[in-house]
Amino acid sequence: MSQVATAPEPAAAKRTQTEHHHVLIVGGGTAGITLGARLARTLGGNSLGVVEPSERHYYQPLWTLAGGGVFDKRKSERPEGSLLPKGATWVRDAATELVPEENEIVTAGGRRIGYDFLVVASGIQIDWDAIPGL
Repeated sequence: MSQVATAPEPAAAKRTQTEHHHVLIVGGGTAGITLGARLARTLGGNSLGVVEPSERHYYQPLWTLAGGGVFDKRKSERPEGSLLPKGATWVRDAATELVPEENEIVTAGGRRIGYDFLVVASGIQIDWDAIPGL
């Protein structure tokens, strides 16, 4: 009699869902916040979640002017919470895994968050020191 070995279940799959949002946006940058504001006006903010670990938001379109020495890059920075759509839930954590077959994401902190619709707008990783002169 032969046996079939199965891979162990990932640790993330053993956790239970901690919350659910009609629309969940991964990324609180300009794209995520702009879309979130638009959806909040249409759907109401209470059905919207934004997953963003950073306490600071950077308005990236100004960076071309900062790179040219015309604008101070610090003026592109705002508190993340001040820009979130009214009524939206701010999940202050990073998304580490997408689980589309279960309509869930898993965060760095181990939370499983469900959604009806997912928007991924995770943006870039900032590394100012990589560019000499900035």
